[in-house]
Amino acid sequence: MKLPTTLLLCLLLSPSLFAQKDTLRFNANISALSTVGTTKDQSFWLTHNRWGMFDDASANGLTLLSTSYRINNEKLFSIGGGIDLVARASSNSSAYIQQGYVEAKLGFIHFEAGRKQTSYGITLSDLSSGSLAISNNSIPIPRIVLSVPNFYNVPFTKGYLEFRGHFAHGWLDNSRYVKDAFVHDKSFHIQAGGDIGINAYWGLTHIAIWGGNSPVHGELPATLSDFLRVMIAKEGPDGSPANEVNALGFHTGVWDWGIKAKIGQSSLHLYYQHLFTDGSGQSYKNKLDGLWGLGVKDPLPTRIVTEVLYEFMYTMHQSGPGLSDPRVDDQPWFCDEPNCGFPYGGRDNYYNNSMYRSGHSYLGMSLGTPFFMTQKQLDKFDSDINTYSSAYFVSNRNIAHHFAVKGEVTHNFNYKLYASYVRYFGTYTGLNMGDSSRFGFFNPDLNSEDYFFNPAQKQWYFMLETSWKIKSIKNITFHSTLAVDKGQLFNNAGLMVGLSWDFNR
Repeated sequence: MKLPTTLLLCLLLSPSLFAQKDTLRFNANISALSTVGTTKDQSFWLTHNRWGMFDDASANGLTLLSTSYRINNEKLFSIGGGIDLVARASSNSSAYIQQGYVEAKLGFIHFEAGRKQTSYGITLSDLSSGSLAISNNSIPIPRIVLSVPNFYNVPFTKGYLEFRGHFAHGWLDNSRYVKDAFVHDKSFHIQAGGDIGINAYWGLTHIAIWGGNSPVHGELPATLSDFLRVMIAKEGPDGSPANEVNALGFHTGVWDWGIKAKIGQSSLHLYYQHLFTDGSGQSYKNKLDGLWGLGVKDPLPTRIVTEVLYEFMYTMHQSGPGLSDPRVDDQPWFCDEPNCGFPYGGRDNYYNNSMYRSGHSYLGMSLGTPFFMTQKQLDKFDSDINTYSSAYFVSNRNIAHHFAVKGEVTHNFNYKLYASYVRYFGTYTGLNMGDSSRFGFFNPDLNSEDYFFNPAQKQWYFMLETSWKIKSIKNITFHSTLAVDKGQLFNNAGLMVGLSWDFNR
């Protein structure tokens, strides 16, 4: 993808395309950051939800050069682009393009191509642990996106009904189990209420990984007609692998529900993200699995606290421990009923897929919540643990509490504080000691107490982040972050320090 060349041509040619009344804005930023820790592996909040820039396996020395350029034409039309370059010294040293994109806007329609740090669907606070769909946990996927990024009035509703959405096609890397797969994602949300002070919204975000080259099945279906099947989660065509009978590709989705309200000086956001990976979860057979959140901006008259947030993540049910589909031996001797009395459609196994074994991840990081544990993370504790599964995410049955607060100590000194508590229960397959033909923990011959995640592993993650601007030094911001992990898995502390210089024109 020759994105830098395309971007350069766009930047050189665009000034001649507009009238004198156009406005030009150029932004540039240079940052230098370093992380160290009491152990080789870096603390959780030093490396997660940072767009995949930091290596969690060692100390980091990172330099980031960020530039963007935009021309506005009376807000009707704009064109621009940006490029971020990262040079990182670590155990996995690398120099690469973190962002590289061109974009254009015509009215309320927005187009972008390349790799850009942005999230679609409902925008959550920067205090959030992250969307269950696509968050800021991994480096951005290169893709083409057509979107209505902000809520826009539905005609003839006098502003009381608004909509937003996006439609995207992206390309994954060749280091995955299924190489060179595609990713399709889209969202659509509606919001009611207008400017009366309270708004309610509802919508859907859908992500599908499809196509690619499997080491078992070879080239997977990837024609235009296959793409149309992926869009609507339809079964694969004749000749598709058996595990693409239900739906072509690997699908993850989120139903969004929320209320936003203005109460005096404060703004409140109450939301629920319902996670699903198949038809049973889509129809709420996985009960209330998902992410619940409550955020309040300006809760106090003072700026010492400008926002507080609490999130509760529960992903234990997964449509139950029963089998997803009927099998020949689905009435073993220890059960009196088929599937042990559970409805078919169980074991949703969020973020995991038996064909796309790299799961809902990109370049080693979860595409969604960072609270689902990967095999790579568990290996940092003990690489010899038997999880009885080849799944990428070894613990997706979790209960998590996340509390965050931010504010201003002075006008030039800001802080952000996290406290997160997670209980990792592993997966249904692991709990059943890898016996995929049986039903959770109901087989009396299986001693599930030998399973590492039974009982659950408990873990705390803390973070205090500050930024400080000195009046006598223009455009320079100093950064520091202290992170501490404490629990049954990880016990370490880490520090990130650095500075950034902004040049905006």
